[in-house]
Amino acid sequence: MGWCPHDRGRASRSGEDVTITACHNGRMARPLTFSDDEDNEQQWLPGGNQSCEDAFLEFVARHRGADNTSFCVEDSDGEEALVFLLDVGAICRIQGFQDSRTEYRVVTSSGDHRRLAAEFARGGFAALDPHGPWLPDVESFLRARSAHRERRVARGEREQDLGEALRSEFDRSVLRRTHPRELRRRLDVLTRVDGREPVTVSGVTHYGYGTGDTVDAWFAADGRGLVVTFDRSSALAAAQDAALYDGVPADLLALVRNVPETATTPSSAHPGGGTPVAATGIFTFSGPCAMADGLVARLREDGLGIEATGVGRLLEPFLAPPDFTPAAVAEAGEWWGQEDVARGFAATPAPDGQQAAPLDREALTRFCEIWADSGYNDRWDVHHVLFDSRTVEEAGPARDDLLELVRTLGLERVDAPPGAATGEVWVRSDPRIDAELGNWS
Repeated sequence: MGWCPHDRGRASRSGEDVTITACHNGRMARPLTFSDDEDNEQQWLPGGNQSCEDAFLEFVARHRGADNTSFCVEDSDGEEALVFLLDVGAICRIQGFQDSRTEYRVVTSSGDHRRLAAEFARGGFAALDPHGPWLPDVESFLRARSAHRERRVARGEREQDLGEALRSEFDRSVLRRTHPRELRRRLDVLTRVDGREPVTVSGVTHYGYGTGDTVDAWFAADGRGLVVTFDRSSALAAAQDAALYDGVPADLLALVRNVPETATTPSSAHPGGGTPVAATGIFTFSGPCAMADGLVARLREDGLGIEATGVGRLLEPFLAPPDFTPAAVAEAGEWWGQEDVARGFAATPAPDGQQAAPLDREALTRFCEIWADSGYNDRWDVHHVLFDSRTVEEAGPARDDLLELVRTLGLERVDAPPGAATGEVWVRSDPRIDAELGNWS
């Protein structure tokens, strides 16, 4: 393990050299070079409006792949470099390209990459001294990494409690209490405000907006979907790890694996194969909206809050206003002009009227009877929950009747949340059902 950028050569792929000028307030403002194992290069120069760490993390997100996991920030004039070995959880600092001094550090949190890149840009090799311990050889690194992993296991019980706290906090979030029907409507508008159009392929519609900081969503015709945020300022953006997708149902993971890369969908290699969309926030809509298990695990391990996902900055300001108007969008999305907002709203088709179609009266009445006997609406009125706390056996034949009614009425049934009784049935609320249930409460 170990990599000296000087030995790798200075060749780069045709057309891949990009110069970024950036703001640099440190005492050692000087040009730096970003590179990787595939000979991609990018120059960063002080004096512009993008920090070295932001430019570098964008470079990593753009080029990282299953066979491309080593990235370098190099000061060629000073003969110093900082190398990120993402696949083994190591950071390596190098001083001198001949008879070099090479030291290793264990990655202990997802914020390490951003913090050390910033420190190296500010003061080079010496500025990294307080951010160790720096180890002299590979053997020392491997021992330290093993010890770090043992400590993580030891604090697993505490992390489990933190995971429950994160899930509880998210259950009170704006995204969780927004009905997926309304979410899709607003994402449709925001995609058009951003100068794009929703794209439907094989019954799956993709919405997306943003450049650099992005929000993407995929929803199937049956209402199952996935929302992904990417916030460049997040500690999670530094070392893109597709393990954040752990726990996402296979049909939803398929929506974001090997999708064509666009301005809103940079990719990240997944250890199980394929390249899902790079993310700092992953939210599933297979049941009640929830954070992916892998995301929760990373947040609790690194001691981060939900704000690290970027959802509170990039999406929820557009969901919070009760009235989704051009004025509300213009206030929340200051990066868009008034003309952009007006154009997006004007380009959004009017609802097709399906929700206003009358329901089968007999089926509606029977659904309400079952709800009145064994159901309730969840705290945000996003779901009807029926056969609450009952097993399949306890619910009996009436449960089969209910499932047939759900199909007849064209309602969206979703997976019950973890820990629910086996007989519980969760159905997304419908305004026509809600109007009738007012007579049964």
